[in-house]
Amino acid sequence: MNKLRMTTASVLMLLATPAFAHTGHMEHGFSSGVLHPLTGLDHLMMLLSSGFLAALTGRRLSLPLLTLLAMVVGTAAGVLLGGNNLVEPLVLASLWFAGALMFAPNRLSVLSWMMPCFALFHGWAHGVEAPIGQVALFTVGAVASSLVLLAMGYAVGSKANHIAWLKKGWAAAVFASASVLLVG
Repeated sequence: MNKLRMTTASVLMLLATPAFAHTGHMEHGFSSGVLHPLTGLDHLMMLLSSGFLAALTGRRLSLPLLTLLAMVVGTAAGVLLGGNNLVEPLVLASLWFAGALMFAPNRLSVLSWMMPCFALFHGWAHGVEAPIGQVALFTVGAVASSLVLLAMGYAVGSKANHIAWLKKGWAAAVFASASVLLVG
């Protein structure tokens, strides 16, 4: 039965419509970069979740900075290599993974390091969608707003150790976001 569930979930993820962050603002370099993570539910929740997890694990700078670095590397990969059929399913999987981490407190410290790996694919989506000829400005803008989102996630996550329902509430919000993206 477990194999059937995994197969069904995998097929649904592959059939999901792209989570593209986010048509309508791709004309300008810096401003498009700033808006990109803010207007796509997938990028928004992944960045907030990475900050949240950084607070829970006590990794104030290492996890968020590694997440940003992975996004920049992913952006370069997206620009240089173009689209890839695995990018969008992995972007969606990152949200399911981030939500599931809230239910694995004994493994949280180790598994949280997967977030930068997933951030690589969020960055890849950025690189594919970046305005041609303005990738550098786009990336600077995306990094700037990503820093703000990581800090906001960290601020909320730092309260989670004192507010019992916050971890499960966060997980529910992340799972709900992933579900919205899954159904398109």
